[in-house]
Formats: sequence, C-alpha cells, structure tokens
Amino acid sequence: MQDNDSDEIDVSAGVTKRVVDLRRKKAESSQLRGLVDDPDMLAVRIEGQRRTITRGMWFFLTLGLGFTTAGVQDFLAGHRPITDPLWWAAWLAEPMLAGILIMLLVFESEVLSHGLAVDDVWVRRLKRTLLTSTLFMNVWPALAPIWGTGKAFEFGNLAIHLIVPLVVFMVAEVMPVIQQRMNEAILKAYRAAKTTPPRPELAPATPPPALVTATRLKLPESLTSAIKAKAAEVASEGRTLTVDDVRATVRVSADMAEQIVREVHTNNGHAFTR
Repeated sequence: MQDNDSDEIDVSAGVTKRVVDLRRKKAESSQLRGLVDDPDMLAVRIEGQRRTITRGMWFFLTLGLGFTTAGVQDFLAGHRPITDPLWWAAWLAEPMLAGILIMLLVFESEVLSHGLAVDDVWVRRLKRTLLTSTLFMNVWPALAPIWGTGKAFEFGNLAIHLIVPLVVFMVAEVMPVIQQRMNEAILKAYRAAKTTPPRPELAPATPPPALVTATRLKLPESLTSAIKAKAAEVASEGRTLTVDDVRATVRVSADMAEQIVREVHTNNGHAFTR
C-alpha cells in the first residue's frame, strides 16, 4: 500500500496532483511555523520594512522638493528673461536648501537611532528656517496677483503651493521619528534573540515494537513446529510466549528470539510464512 505522505501521484487511491501539492505546502508551512516568531527572523523582517518605508519617504520627499524647486525659481527669477544668468542661477537655490535639509535629516535619524535626543536649538532653527523659506518662496508668487500684478489670482495654484511645502515640512519632521522607532524595534528583536534559548529539535518518533518487523519471518519447518508447540503450551498455562521460552526451545540468538516472539504475538500464534 502507498504511504500517505508519498509525493507519488496515484489517481486510483485519490492521490491527485493537487493532493501532492497541498502536502508539500503543508510540509513547508510546518517549517515556516517555527520561523514566524523567531527573534532573528523578526529583526530581519523589521529591517526589510524599515528600508521599504525609508526609501518610499525619501522618494516622495524628493518629489515634493522637486515641485518646490520650480516655485522657488519662479520667485527668484521673476520677470527676468531666460538669457539672464540669474534666471538659470535661480534653479540652484532650492536644491541647495533641500540638500542641507536632507543632510540634516540624515544626521537626526542616525543620532536618534542610537537613543540620543537632538534637542539643540540651532538644529531646530536651521530646519525650520529652510522649510519656512521654501514655503514663503512658493506661496508668494501665487499670492502676488492679489496685489495687481496683471495676472489672475488662482486659488488652486495657491493651495498646491501651500500644501506641498507643508507636507514636505511634516515629512521632514516624521522621517527621523520613523527611523528611530524602527531601529528601536530591530535592537529589541536582536536583544530577544540573544536571550532566547535555542529550540530543541524533536526526535523522530520510535515505532512500537510490534511494528518494527515489516515482513513475516521465514523459519525452517523443524523450528516452526517446535515454536508453535511451545506457544500452545504457554497459552494453555494462561501466559504469553517470552524470549526465554523461545531460547529454551530452539537455539537462536536473543535478537532472533525477540523477532519470533513479536511474530507470534502479531499473528496470534498462527503459522509462520515459509
């Protein structure tokens, strides 16, 4: 008969390809179960999430700073023609401010990840000055039409030039906090991994003695007759055949005597296969 855990397909026995696939998935799941709560795996999972979140935040922050670059250029260049060097130089103002802001954010994230608070007043002033400057230079061109510059005032233009710098400001405030919290979670998982004892591996289950012998014994007729007679004798005495009974009847090793006893018990004293 085919083993229930076999990967061989036997349609007649109901072991289809789907059954085999499900068995493989079950075996994989049993291996993964022990890794789900493993502290080392938890640290790896948190680290992967931290990288994904950090890259996403930097990507969208860069998009926001790219948008504000156009607003700052419009504020600084004004009505200068494209041939004016200041028109081209105005494109460098926001990248310069954004570069300083990015380096400041990297500094804050690294320091906070080591449990140190960035509470210096000049650090906060520098960051707020950079963000406030970007906000002002983006909003002012959208507000200028109100004072009669010859252009029609557009509320949507004002809203987008106000919202994007504010979002950039808030992202800049949140990013160091995200880095700090994620790093704390990673360090906590690493500390737990050091204090958690390794899980002992389960030893394979030992089959019961009656199932050790997979095939029937083949004994000479003389031995079979003697053992059957001894088995009938001890049965009439109200007890079961033992290894000592077998060895007292026939000259066999202790291991062979044990196999004979198991054979007799398994087959209820019936004849051995010849």
